[in-house]
Amino acid sequence: MQSGRKKVATTSGHPLRRLARTKQPARSPHCRPAESPRPVVVSSFWFSYSVPTIFEVSLPFKDLKVKLTSLILDERLLLAIYVSAVLIVTIQRGVFGFPNDFAIFRASFWNLIENKDLYVLRLDQAHDYFKYSPSFALLFAPFAIIPFGAGLFFWNLVNALGIFFALRWLLPREQSALAQVLVALPTLRSIQSSQSNALVAALIIVAFVSFERGWLWRGAVAIALGTVTKIFPLAALSFALPRPDRVRATLDTVLSTAILIALPLIVISPGALAAQYRSWGALERGEAGLVGSSAMELFRDAGITWPAWPVQLIAAAIVLAVLILRMRDWNNRNLRLQFLGFVMVFCVVFNHRAERQSAVIALSGMVIWYLASPQPRTAWRTALFAIVYLLVAVSGTDLVPPAVKHILAPQTRFSIPLTIVWLVMLGELALVRNHRPPMAEAG
Repeated sequence: MQSGRKKVATTSGHPLRRLARTKQPARSPHCRPAESPRPVVVSSFWFSYSVPTIFEVSLPFKDLKVKLTSLILDERLLLAIYVSAVLIVTIQRGVFGFPNDFAIFRASFWNLIENKDLYVLRLDQAHDYFKYSPSFALLFAPFAIIPFGAGLFFWNLVNALGIFFALRWLLPREQSALAQVLVALPTLRSIQSSQSNALVAALIIVAFVSFERGWLWRGAVAIALGTVTKIFPLAALSFALPRPDRVRATLDTVLSTAILIALPLIVISPGALAAQYRSWGALERGEAGLVGSSAMELFRDAGITWPAWPVQLIAAAIVLAVLILRMRDWNNRNLRLQFLGFVMVFCVVFNHRAERQSAVIALSGMVIWYLASPQPRTAWRTALFAIVYLLVAVSGTDLVPPAVKHILAPQTRFSIPLTIVWLVMLGELALVRNHRPPMAEAG
């Protein structure tokens, strides 16, 4: 009996019989049987496709689109494009042209330490007046003490990388890459004139993010640096007002600005510094009646000859009123981003001396507003964004034929579209309530 049991066990345990008795996994009724030959996979950097048979070829263009999009929005590639653009512009303007604004900024530092009036036109140095604060002249020292070409390159680089990394700091990865692409063209236009607009836009964004994350001193210093460069970045202080520690944030900003205003005392006497500020004030009063590409220009064209300051004061009151109105919704980050864009466009539309190089500030704000808008985005919003972007950022470039530029008046290509988009932002912030769940504060 024992030998019989062993025999049965031995026979039933044969490997082939065990395999036959093994329960096979259930096959889905939708699953096709295995085909022969096995598909051949062909791949490369740009695309990939499979060839099941010699007669059947499949090209997934969606995969190609995804890979091309990821390539275009690759942060390293975008950074390389920004740096390359800075190098090309530096050669274009520094070698084959004359960067007048950079020459003005550079000369202002040497005039300051030599105790010369900063606000006197010196044609042997540059072809226009210096119109910034004495503090800006001192802070320009790192770019003035090195050779002219190197200083021009690093000044343009600070501007370009400032807005590049500010957007990266502000927005999620995919959105920041798209914003960097859209802001690249107005940034290029600004650095072609060696102006500070891209840096000012970056400082406004840094102030917003710093206050959002509770870094009061960083936000205060960013506002102070923007204020001694161009006064209107002081509007960024509004980002601190919804915070419970708004008083401390305001005091930090006032203290930081006061320190920077007094900073030239390092190289000149108090009396000389006071004389510089008096000279700056006289220059500003002499040009108070002049208007650039701004809402004040539109008022003048309509026959309204008000001074600039009442219009600016009314617009600032509107910004504060909107902030107070939406204070209870401040936990919603999309709302905060839309208000940031609203303030950035305000800083250009109501700057009575704004010019086309200032577009990087307003368009950065418009891009942020659009990316923070509710999804799916409506057709009218996308159309408005595209039209304003084409008019402000593209119409002034060589991509547009001169005949088209001649048809479009300068106001149509700058102040009118920016004023319209600011009014749309105003209406949306004041009248439209966002019913999405509020987002927690970043950081």
